[in-house]
Amino acid sequence: MAREPAAIFVNEAAGSARTPRARRAIELAQRALNADVHTVATRDQAELRDWMDARIGPYRTVVVAGGDGSLGIALNAAAGRDTVLGYIPAGFGNAASHLLGLPRDPHEMAALLASGEDRPVDLVRVGDRLALFAGAGWDAVVAQRYAEGGARRLRGWLDAVLESRDELTRRHEVRVEADGTAVHDGPMHLLVVGTTPFYGRGMLVNPGARPDAGRLMLRVYPGPAPQLAMEAARWFLRVRPKARGTTAGRVSVVSLDERPIPLQADGDVIGARDRWEIELEPAAVRIIGRW
Repeated sequence: MAREPAAIFVNEAAGSARTPRARRAIELAQRALNADVHTVATRDQAELRDWMDARIGPYRTVVVAGGDGSLGIALNAAAGRDTVLGYIPAGFGNAASHLLGLPRDPHEMAALLASGEDRPVDLVRVGDRLALFAGAGWDAVVAQRYAEGGARRLRGWLDAVLESRDELTRRHEVRVEADGTAVHDGPMHLLVVGTTPFYGRGMLVNPGARPDAGRLMLRVYPGPAPQLAMEAARWFLRVRPKARGTTAGRVSVVSLDERPIPLQADGDVIGARDRWEIELEPAAVRIIGRW
């Protein structure tokens, strides 16, 4: 059962936040939870974090209506608080909706938020950022171009992929370590680390990852490009990829070719560095889902 007082944080800059289905889900959830509604429209991570931090304090249940990036900011705002999170998917990728088993019907969504079970969820920590997943390499390049292009849903995503084709010809040379043991030393298109098996659109990028396992799951996709394309087809078909999964409590990735490695967390690019340290943050937040 959702705990009062409750609020719904709506980010109208998310791709689907203004659609009739999202608006109906927000309306029904507001009634079911007797919730306050706070609205913002921003794609700026720092601005959204400040906005949430200024409002989250009084509430024991906070439902986020937005995309994966909005939920990702809420994970950070709620961590360390006696706050349960809910989620109304209103973005393009909506990766977390697949992990949480969220219904599409607005009435079912409102009922789940009002009476569904909340559970503690393990997260990824990269510096001071918490997330369900982090991706280093080519997907961070695509995420950056998608954001810079205005996050225009499917068309914007396809444009970002096409504009990032040249990067597929220049793989990063990296060393990846899991709990101090080298698991990959060589070329890489993509490293994914997370506590969810899903990327946006329900792509099965990291099977075996769980939010309650007390371990991270990592996969290195070394390429080359034709092999990555085959793996991407498996993601969309939800067929287990060929890349091997490895569990760890701590993952590091180090550039061997002096090229900074870009990294995204829950779809938001947080920088490019020669070295990244990714750690498990156990039971970091509680989230309502169809568990």
